[in-house]
Amino acid sequence: MLPGLRPLRAGRRPGGVAAALRRGRLADRLLVGGSVVGVSAPGFAVGLLLLYVFGVGLEWFPVYGTGTGFLDGLWHLALPSVALALGLGAFVVKLTRAAVVRELEEDYVVFARSRGLGGRRVLGVVLRNAAVPVVTSLGLLVAYLLGGTVLVETTFALPGLGSLLESSVLFKDFAVVQALTLVTALVVSLVTLAVDLAYLAVDPRMRTRAGVGR
Repeated sequence: MLPGLRPLRAGRRPGGVAAALRRGRLADRLLVGGSVVGVSAPGFAVGLLLLYVFGVGLEWFPVYGTGTGFLDGLWHLALPSVALALGLGAFVVKLTRAAVVRELEEDYVVFARSRGLGGRRVLGVVLRNAAVPVVTSLGLLVAYLLGGTVLVETTFALPGLGSLLESSVLFKDFAVVQALTLVTALVVSLVTLAVDLAYLAVDPRMRTRAGVGR
């Protein structure tokens, strides 16, 4: 960064953005370390740990089943949701940090700050450009989510597509396995299509190349 330019302020930003704006500091190292642990820990292991601590030890949450009624059902889904979300959130934090750090090192950021452009406006441009790889990862996140659901549903004894797929493979019900595979492929294909369409909203250069709005 050019002399005399103050660094962009992190403020109250999402984890990945805050880590990128504070790169090299304690907050950045803590967020990166936590995200590495979150990505490395499999969903079923996190689920077992949550069950042991909050279900068996503290007895704050139920350890299995879906509950009765809407509120009780949400209470039963709290631990499974956390077990799935930790890995996904950690992956998004790491990817967002890497994308924002790469954009902050581009020449247009230094040029914009040297021309007197406010830090908030510069950060808006940076986040818009950094959103492209984050949006690209949505397809991978859906595939990870579907794979992790199988293990998490088995861990918490929840009826769902994951447990249905597990029982179908166990009892060699090939018709159900094929049907679930097709449903999964359809969902991933639709998400991939939505990601491609989202490029047009995130990156204006995509609209120019595609000839949209001419």
